[in-house]
Amino acid sequence: MIDRAQAELLIAERLPEKRREHSRRVAAEAAELARRFGAAPEAAAIAGLLHDYCRDLSDAETLAAAARYGLAVGPIAARRPKHILHGPVAAAELSAAGLDADIAAAIARHTTGGPGMTILEKCLYVADFCEPGRAFPGLDEVRALARASLDAAVAAAVRISLLDLIGRGRGVVPEALALYNETHAGN
Repeated sequence: MIDRAQAELLIAERLPEKRREHSRRVAAEAAELARRFGAAPEAAAIAGLLHDYCRDLSDAETLAAAARYGLAVGPIAARRPKHILHGPVAAAELSAAGLDADIAAAIARHTTGGPGMTILEKCLYVADFCEPGRAFPGLDEVRALARASLDAAVAAAVRISLLDLIGRGRGVVPEALALYNETHAGN
């Protein structure tokens, strides 16, 4: 089982300082969201520390790892592998090293999200989106919503993300679109 101390050692061995700082901010934010919305704060903190464990792999390394772990690689992920697949690859690698399955699932979905997310998965998704080191249009809305409603924060985050991707002419993975549809079904 990978605990918080082991997670710190793992990121110290693999991630550059800037990414470790980001991961620690995400860990703190995820733990706070977990306390507020009923997930396990320690699990959220570990997920936050490890969510970008494979983010600095090259595209080729990410694709090779995805193949090694039998992960599906769709056409959009194949064009932007390290951006889209770093979560699933990290989850697979860390699961093989003993990471809790719920924490691994949160790490796997932290970038794209997906339908039917657990509270822990939502906490990590929102924490990575709005950790204190980030600044971009729409962020204040998500931060404000996250004080009262995790679901509203997830809905706003996925909407903002998809509008940004589409605005830049990028493809949208099916999981992100399914999350958007799930969170906006009543609108």
